[in-house]
Amino acid sequence: MSRPSPGTAAGFTLVELVVVIAIAAIVAAFIVLFLDGPVQSYFAQTRRSDLVDSADRISAAVTADVRSALPNSLRVRVVGTRSALELLATEGVARYYGPGDRNGAAGEELTLGTQLQTFATLDSFDTQALPYQAAYLAIGNPGTASYDAYNPATGVMTPARIRISVGPNPSSSPPPPFVPAENLVTLSAKTTFQGPAVPPPVHNAYLVSGPVSYVCDSRTGTLTRYSGYAVRAAQRVPPGGASALIAHDVSRCTMSVMAAPASYAYGELAILTVTLSSGGESLQVFLEAPAEYSQ
Repeated sequence: MSRPSPGTAAGFTLVELVVVIAIAAIVAAFIVLFLDGPVQSYFAQTRRSDLVDSADRISAAVTADVRSALPNSLRVRVVGTRSALELLATEGVARYYGPGDRNGAAGEELTLGTQLQTFATLDSFDTQALPYQAAYLAIGNPGTASYDAYNPATGVMTPARIRISVGPNPSSSPPPPFVPAENLVTLSAKTTFQGPAVPPPVHNAYLVSGPVSYVCDSRTGTLTRYSGYAVRAAQRVPPGGASALIAHDVSRCTMSVMAAPASYAYGELAILTVTLSSGGESLQVFLEAPAEYSQ
């Protein structure tokens, strides 16, 4: 059996190895060239999707809270890099009997400026199960310096210590056009609700769960929702309480409130402009959120 001599053994020369490496590098460069575009496109599309998701969260959250806000409770404050929109969130509204609506029935009519502990409403506050868990009861809210729900001294809204119970009125027998399914509101202590000399034409009583704030911070790039804190006459930024991140990648934010007209035709309007930016991609959110309730 013959064996190859050491001088004739097969192998790669240095030149051949260099040529192979050069060819492999050229092939790799072409692969990277063809794949870089789709990969960058994928990451860009991912960033755009994240920005769109953030915009949707902002729109859904702010619109839902503003829609059920107590009339004239929207307010805005800017502190440094933070802008804040605050409102008083409601969980139900019903029309109360004003003076003469129940033929002077004691304990069923509500007269502004008069001490009372009970009054009746024409309808239920909403469809949720009794008892209600509201923290406050507000009889409208003119939103002026003299009648401001944020300031407990003005008497527009019950203090937090007043407990509220709502149930069917056992003595309900109102004449037409009233319905027999009225509710009786009972407060844990006698209370005097204040209001202007000429009250609004719509007698609305609101169950208020508490204040809610949206704080936009361009320094940290976040938009955060705050709830579960105390009602204060002066707006704080941030207000404290429980926080929930609504959106990140916020590079700029402006907030304003258009006041409701004196004609009571419609409620307030919250206007937000939020710019979201990530990896060279940007998206501007312009939101006009109307309040459902008018004074």
